Amino acid sequence: MRPSARRRGHAAAALANALPIARELGIARILLTCDEDNAGSRATIEKNGGVYEDSRNGKRRYWIVPA
Repeated sequence: MRPSARRRGHAAAALANALPIARELGIARILLTCDEDNAGSRATIEKNGGVYEDSRNGKRRYWIVPA
C-alpha cells in the first residue's frame, strides 16, 4: 500500500474481497505472512480472521480459512 493510502482500510477491504474468490476456487486455507514489526499488516490479517501460527526468520505466519 502506498504511504498516502495507508490507514484507510484499503488493504483490509482488498483481503476481505479476495477471500470469497479463494473459496470459489476451492482454496481451503490461505497462508499469509508479514514482517514481525509490521503492525498494520498484522492488524489487517487478524481483522480478516487470520490465526497466528508462528514466526520464522522475522516473519509472522497466519492461516485464514476463506469464508
